[in-house]
Amino acid sequence: MSKRISVVLPDDIGELVEQMASGEMRSLSQMGAILIMEAVKARQENETPTPTSKKKNKGAA
Repeated sequence: MSKRISVVLPDDIGELVEQMASGEMRSLSQMGAILIMEAVKARQENETPTPTSKKKNKGAA
């Protein structure tokens, strides 16, 4: 199932997204979804995984 969200963008960013959508013959909603998916994937790829198997050394000074 898809999630529906609503976002408010600054005018300059909104205009850029509109231009991108027009240039790719997409709806504003489609372009927004593509940009959000790309940003989420990029952020996931750049995250440093937290080590779950290592315990903090509580006795270290």
